[in-house]
Amino acid sequence: MKTIVFLMMCCSLLIVSCETLTDIEQGASAISGTVSKGAAVSGSAASRGAVDFRNDEVLCSVSDDESRENARYLPAVILTAPTAATGNQAEVLYPDGKKDWTRIVLPSRKANDSDLKIGGSVLYMYYQSDDEDMSQEKYRNNAWTFGTVTSTDEIFKGVVEIDGRPMLVKWIRIAQ
Repeated sequence: MKTIVFLMMCCSLLIVSCETLTDIEQGASAISGTVSKGAAVSGSAASRGAVDFRNDEVLCSVSDDESRENARYLPAVILTAPTAATGNQAEVLYPDGKKDWTRIVLPSRKANDSDLKIGGSVLYMYYQSDDEDMSQEKYRNNAWTFGTVTSTDEIFKGVVEIDGRPMLVKWIRIAQ
């Protein structure tokens, strides 16, 4: 009888200590060396470079009176195109749901190795472009700034130096 009670208590502790059934499955797959479907999908999407802006998003300045090169940018959807009637400003919607007016709308694309030349101007996330793992949320909600390519010595590794700091090519953008 004591053995049964002991086993029931151990099982209860095990179940209570796990937050969800998913946690139990992930723990079991880690022990067995397998990867669950969810982990495989999310990991492979980031490694294939599937992380990007949405089709209708462009980089828009969040800095009021900065020059194009000194401004900070976030991806946004243009709600109202810039015209003379709007003072050449565009009304935009940022990923966090905030609407605003901006002076600089900057279409961009992901950089290729051939785009990256010493002295060239690129867009990057100062605090994130050196992170191996990148979620769609991070990529779309971090500020982008211009930087200058200072070395391409490790481009074969997928790394380029921007303003003296190593950054991953897969997270660099080119203004169009």
